[in-house]
Amino acid sequence: MRSMDVESEIAAWRAEIAAKSHLATEDLGELEDHLRDEMEALRAAGLAEDEAFLIAVRRMGSSTVLAGELAMANLDRTWVQLPRADEPPERGNRQEMGLVVLAAMLAAALGKAPLIFGVQMAERMDVYARNIALFVIPVLIGGYYFVRRFHTSLLAPLGAALAFAAVAVNAYPFQGEGSTLLLTVLHLPMLLWLVFGLAYTAGEWRNVRPVWDFIRFTGEFVVYSVLIGLGGLVFMMLTTAFFSAIGLPVERFLIEWVGYSGLLGIPVVAAYLVEKKRSLIENIAPVLARIFIPMFLVMTVTFLVASLTRLQALVEDRNLLIMVDLLLALVTAMVLYDLSARDSEGPFTNVDLMSLMLMGTALIIDVLALGGIVARLSQFGFSPNRAAALGENVLLLVNLAGLAYFYVRFQRGKGSRRDILSWQVRCMPAYLAWLAWVVFALPPLYRFI
Repeated sequence: MRSMDVESEIAAWRAEIAAKSHLATEDLGELEDHLRDEMEALRAAGLAEDEAFLIAVRRMGSSTVLAGELAMANLDRTWVQLPRADEPPERGNRQEMGLVVLAAMLAAALGKAPLIFGVQMAERMDVYARNIALFVIPVLIGGYYFVRRFHTSLLAPLGAALAFAAVAVNAYPFQGEGSTLLLTVLHLPMLLWLVFGLAYTAGEWRNVRPVWDFIRFTGEFVVYSVLIGLGGLVFMMLTTAFFSAIGLPVERFLIEWVGYSGLLGIPVVAAYLVEKKRSLIENIAPVLARIFIPMFLVMTVTFLVASLTRLQALVEDRNLLIMVDLLLALVTAMVLYDLSARDSEGPFTNVDLMSLMLMGTALIIDVLALGGIVARLSQFGFSPNRAAALGENVLLLVNLAGLAYFYVRFQRGKGSRRDILSWQVRCMPAYLAWLAWVVFALPPLYRFI
C-alpha cells in the first residue's frame, strides 16, 4: 500500500466515524491524532506504513465503539458555562466551588509553612520566594488527580520530583541574594509547571493532542491569572489608601497575609475558571493573536533595523540581551498560543503568514543576540547569568527555527499544522532538561554565588 493509499484509508476511516456519530471536527481530529501517534510508534518499531495503519486501527477498535466512547467521554468533560445570576446554583456547582475554595486555602496555608520554623517573611523573603511554586503545584496536581483520576503510577514519580525540588532548593547554601538564587527563583516555577503538565496530560506527553491541550490550557491559565492578579492589586491599593487616610498603616499585614495568600490562591482559581469557561477563552485566543502578532511584527522589524545600526550595544548592554531573550520567549509563546487555538486541518492563512514573518524576524534578532552573548563570554568568561542566557538563547533559536521550517513546509503544501504541533511536542523534553539544569546543576557548579 503506497503512502497516498494510507492517507486515503485514514480519511475513509475518519469519514466512517463521522457518519456514525455527531462528533465535532475537533473530536474527530483527536481520534485521528491518536491513530497517527499509534502509527508513528509502530513505524518506529520497524513496521511498514500500511502495516502500521492496519494494526493501529485494530488496536483502537471498531469505528462504532470509538464514536460511542468518545461521545461519552465528552459528556464527562464538557466545559459548561457558569449559571446566570438569576438562576439558583446547582448542588454540583456549589460543591465544586467549595472544593476550589478549600484548595486555594490549602495553597495559602502551605505558603505559611516557613512560620512553623520561625522564618518570618520580612526577615527571609528569599525562603518564601524560592518555595512559592512548591506551595501551589502539589495542590494543582492533587486537584487534577481528584478530578481526572489519572493512573496512580504517575503519583510516585511526580511526588519524587516535587520532594527532590523541595529538598534541593532549601538545602542549597545560596550566598546572599546572588545570581544562582535569582535564577532558581525564576526558573523553578517553570520547571514545576512542566511537571504539573505530566499530570495534566495523564502521562501522555509523547502524544500530540494531550500536549497541545496543555499548551492551550497554559495560555488560558495565564490570561485568567493576570486578570485576577490585576483585580487583586487594585483591591490592595484601594485598601491601603483607605486605611492610610485614617492613620492606620496596614501595608505589611496586607502584603504578608492578604497579598501573598491571594497570590498562592490565584493559580487554583484560574485553573478552575479555565476548565469551566473554556469556550469563552477559545473565542478570545485567536482575537488576541490577531491583535498582538501584527503589533509584535512591526515592533520586532523596527527593533531589528535599529539594532543593525547599534550592534555594539548587544555586547555592552547586558540588560538588552536579557530583554531580547524575553522578547524571543514572548514571540514563541504567542505563536504557540495562536496555533493551539487553530484547526490543525485548516489551510494556510494570512495569520499564519504573519506568524512566519514574526518568527523569521525573531530568528535574526536571536542570532544577533547570540553573537552578543558569545562576545561577552570571550571578554568576561562564563557566569551563572551568561551560562543560563546562552542555553536559553540556543534553545529558543532551535525551537523557533524548527517552527519556521515546518511553517514554510505548510505554506508550500508539503505539510500541515499537525507537523508544526509535532515539532513543538518534541521540543518539550529539551525545555524540561534545560530548566532542571538551571535549577539543580548551575547553583553548585558556580558554588551558589
